[in-house]
Amino acid sequence: MVAETLRRGVRASGALAWTVAAFTLLEAKLLMRPGARELTAERELKRWCRGLLWINGVELRLSGSATAEAGRARLVIANHRSAYDILILFALFGGSLVSRADVADWPLIGHAARRTQTIFVNRESAQSGAQAIRQIRAHLRHGRSVSVFPEGTTSAGDTLLPFAAGALAATRGLDVEIVPVGIAYPTGTEYVEESFLEHIRNVGGRPRLTVGLAIGAPLRPAEGAAKLVRELEAEVVRLIARARALL
Repeated sequence: MVAETLRRGVRASGALAWTVAAFTLLEAKLLMRPGARELTAERELKRWCRGLLWINGVELRLSGSATAEAGRARLVIANHRSAYDILILFALFGGSLVSRADVADWPLIGHAARRTQTIFVNRESAQSGAQAIRQIRAHLRHGRSVSVFPEGTTSAGDTLLPFAAGALAATRGLDVEIVPVGIAYPTGTEYVEESFLEHIRNVGGRPRLTVGLAIGAPLRPAEGAAKLVRELEAEVVRLIARARALL
């Protein structure tokens, strides 16, 4: 118990110090390189995510490649199990993520989310959902990848919740790749029925958190969103099983 409490404190302090240092450095580099703001921001923010994962003892076991064809945007489709999913996907794929709207107002995390051009959506609002689809499409059209959790929420275990098709509609007619991803966590470390701080406290006391992540072969947008949704659900289920085998 003492060791867990100490570990949580050290990690919280380390994460805060690393965040302040990383964003101070980011702002300085953006001032020095005004002509390459987006590239500089993405590189530094990916480094920030990798640092936070290391500070929190996250060990990623990876199957498949996150390397993309130069200049081609990707819509990354993944199951959602933990707050760490966000750091992991950004560290691997960069680009932007789709997040629930209230995250924009969280201390530090909200600032980081805005810096990564996060697309915020209120899932209770059809208008917000439509706006998010337009933003996803604009990002993809301009060559910026977007990561989405189409289950719409986190859950425990390896059972996949039904996918919402909204994000896939944003790919219609675009020359992009759709990359399926499966993520698996040790039992009891998922973000379910607890507050964000309780989740971080639960995981932060562990000596190490091993996460399995499997990346599938890219798919191409196709006519008939319902058929593509079913194909992606089946593929992500298969990838979750592969990710689980990595643990």
